[in-house]
Amino acid sequence: MGIGFISIAIFAKLRRPELLKIKRNMYIYVVLIAIFVQVVFNIFYLKAINSVGTSTAAVLLYTSPLFVALFSKLIYKERINFLKIISLIVCFLGAFITVTEGKLNYENLNLLGIVFGIIAAIAYSLFSIFGKKALEEMDNLTMIAYSFLIGALIILLKIDVLHMISCINNLKAVLLIIAFGVITGALAYISYSIGVKKGVELSVAGVLASVELIFAVLIGWTLLGEQYSFIKLIGIIFMAISMIIALRSNKQAVKENIVEELSIKNSI
Repeated sequence: MGIGFISIAIFAKLRRPELLKIKRNMYIYVVLIAIFVQVVFNIFYLKAINSVGTSTAAVLLYTSPLFVALFSKLIYKERINFLKIISLIVCFLGAFITVTEGKLNYENLNLLGIVFGIIAAIAYSLFSIFGKKALEEMDNLTMIAYSFLIGALIILLKIDVLHMISCINNLKAVLLIIAFGVITGALAYISYSIGVKKGVELSVAGVLASVELIFAVLIGWTLLGEQYSFIKLIGIIFMAISMIIALRSNKQAVKENIVEELSIKNSI
């Protein structure tokens, strides 16, 4: 998060200095994103991994599109049509198959670990909810930069800084940390927020973001030498289908909104 903030701040300073300015009434949103998305999510996701294992924790995290859809319905009154429901179900099923190959380690399952995983998923989903409101009055780069900064400062209170620095003992580690902060940190959140700002419905964006799991598996097979699995391939196909369904539902929702606006104008 610290590297992500620094990279955005350098870009803003050189190209768009106005991005570092933020309205007072917008602080509440970047603070909420920092606390829930950056801090609570990371802490509880790691707790879930320690309690129920990586695979189960990852499956629990992929319930986040369900929470995004629920919150967007309650807060922003987004329609949850039949296609969205199908895409959410297929997405979760695909994630389950991809991560676990259809198997769960029931020996490691415990109620507290499941609760940790669900809390992490809820916290992760709140980025879309808080972010959509914030993007109405601030640039997405501003929102990401300050949420990263506040999140980094909060997490610094929970770690041994000297021990952390001692672990960064070679150039490869430094380069990996920079790449992690810039690519999987800043660029990932910026790209997602651009999609939300351009009008992609939150319930659809939550499903589309699960493409990360597809690429994680493909990179594992092609670059990291992980063992190929036909069952995981089936899971990937399910997730790809869920994204196609989600895009169709987004188009359907746009058409429904246009029809509704026209009918309102005609009635007036």
